[in-house]
Amino acid sequence: MKNPFKKSSITDTLVNVGIGGAANAAMDYAVANVSVLASVADYTNYIKLGVGVLGGTMISGKVARAAFDGLATVGASDIIKELIAGTTESAPAPTEGLPFIGATRRRMGQRGFRSVRGTGDVAFMS
Repeated sequence: MKNPFKKSSITDTLVNVGIGGAANAAMDYAVANVSVLASVADYTNYIKLGVGVLGGTMISGKVARAAFDGLATVGASDIIKELIAGTTESAPAPTEGLPFIGATRRRMGQRGFRSVRGTGDVAFMS
């Protein structure tokens, strides 16, 4: 069997993830410690997404592109996480409004597969 992992691909992926993570950490550090950027702290994820997408499309260097891709990925991930989670105080329970699974009986398959001619229903399929 051929080895599906390529050494160069593993190395490239590790380098790209490391560079993207470092760029994200640098952006967070800059927003937290530069007083001018403190006013846009609520929009940090949108700025990361925008800078990452625009920078990634304009830059052809491998290292710089990995940094911008990391910013865009983390920005998009955090935005989606915020949209899904919402506020914890007003969020309903995850199972609220769903029927109790035991209350509904599901019949899977066709009726012809559940019976054997002359014997009626097969016990394990009903």
